[in-house]
Order: sequence, then structure tokens, then C-alpha cells
Amino acid sequence: MSKIDYQALRAKAEKATKGSYIVGHTSVNRHDNLTGVFVCQKWKGEPGGVIAECHVNCLVETDVQAYANAEFIAAFNPNVALALLDERERNLQYIKSRDQENEEIALTVGKLRVELEAAENNLIDSECHVAELEEALRDKQALLEASEKRIAELEAQTVTVKEVGDA
Repeated sequence: MSKIDYQALRAKAEKATKGSYIVGHTSVNRHDNLTGVFVCQKWKGEPGGVIAECHVNCLVETDVQAYANAEFIAAFNPNVALALLDERERNLQYIKSRDQENEEIALTVGKLRVELEAAENNLIDSECHVAELEEALRDKQALLEASEKRIAELEAQTVTVKEVGDA
């Protein structure tokens, strides 16, 4: 199927006969064979002025197909075409807004990934710093224990102090 020119289709639908269409009367030849089915403008629920005629010819195989063609043309009148084009426009606008929303979400996700990576790096740095602090704490605790042991040893010793005499 070739590309549809929606703008040209809209212009043609806007110029076409307004209102609802209906399958109207038929034409027959002198042998009483169907030769055409008319599509009419609907007027007070009945067929009014003729809009189009669907002919029976070598491309239209049966009377049923000629009626089906007329029913399709009546159903797909300019009002329907314009309504579908309007709906298409609304859908395109919705898609555009969703695309914009998706772009904003993608940017937010990107920023959050960068922030997460930075936070993970900070956590790794902090974990390294904590390990260093824990090692320093163990060293200080060992020094404290050694100092307490030495103090206890010194306190346990008996010290004799000689008095310096009167000389």
C-alpha cells in the first residue's frame, strides 16, 4: 500500500458533501439485471440526493459485491473520514507526549545511575577508610592493653626508697 497523504485526504473530506450517506436505489437494464447501486445523502432517514453510483461490471463480480461497495462508501463518508483523521491526530499527539515523557524518564534513570555509581564509589571508599580505622583501633587497643599490663606490673613491685641521710 502506498503512503497515505493525510493532509490531502482531510482536504478532500472537508470539500465533499456533508452529512451521512445511505445506500439508495438501484438501476437495472432492460433484462432486469442490476447495473448499479446508488449511494445517496441521508435525508430524514431516507435516501436523498445521489452522491455516487457503484456499477456492476467485469470487475464487480456479483450484485452482492456491488451492494457491499455501496455500503462501504456510505459507511465511510466524509464525516467518518474526518473523525478518523481527528482520532489519528489525537493519537499522534498522545504518542508524542509519551515519547517526551519516556525521554524524561530515560534522563532521570541516567542521572540516577550516575548518582548510584557515585554512591557505590563513596561506599567503597568509606569501607576502605573503616578498615583503616579498625586496624588503627586494634593497634591502639593492643597498646592500651600493653600499657595497662605494664602499669599493673609496676604497681605490683615493691619499691624501697632509701632516705638520703643527713650527711
